[in-house]
Amino acid sequence: MAKKAAKMVDTLELVKPYLERALRDEEFRKDLKDALGAARELYGPLTKQNGVSGSAKALATDKKAQEQMRRALDDLMSAKDTLKGKKKKSHKGRNMVLLAGVVAGALYNPWTGPQTREKLLDMIAGSDDLQPLETFDAPAADVVDATEDAASSAADTAGDVASDVKAKASKASS
Repeated sequence: MAKKAAKMVDTLELVKPYLERALRDEEFRKDLKDALGAARELYGPLTKQNGVSGSAKALATDKKAQEQMRRALDDLMSAKDTLKGKKKKSHKGRNMVLLAGVVAGALYNPWTGPQTREKLLDMIAGSDDLQPLETFDAPAADVVDATEDAASSAADTAGDVASDVKAKASKASS
């Protein structure tokens, strides 16, 4: 008798976390309730058939009954995973690879790729009538003059700062 009691205690300790989760987890109860509802919808029409063979035939041939069975099983599997604490698998990586493949296929398709790329560039950069950067010719003299002016003003500023530092240093040493 003591062995049976010890086995019972061990079994209860093993099942206790699952029972606590089942009692407190709203998602598990919702999944279980959905599964039982789907099973009830399926059970009613199947019991009106002629025995087990009629029910099996209806389940094998009736698309609606098959869908109800599939939904009940999916809900039960979801409840089981929730009870075990499993997270639902995320397919973010797979979806990103699929999206990249579709985009690459659209852009590099030999028949429509050039038109697609042109349309995309027009949408991104805008289809205005401004001069493209490749053909933009700035007069070389203007660029050289602007560069020389910037360099001379930077040199003047540096000279002013240096003279101020020398003046402050000489006042501090006296």
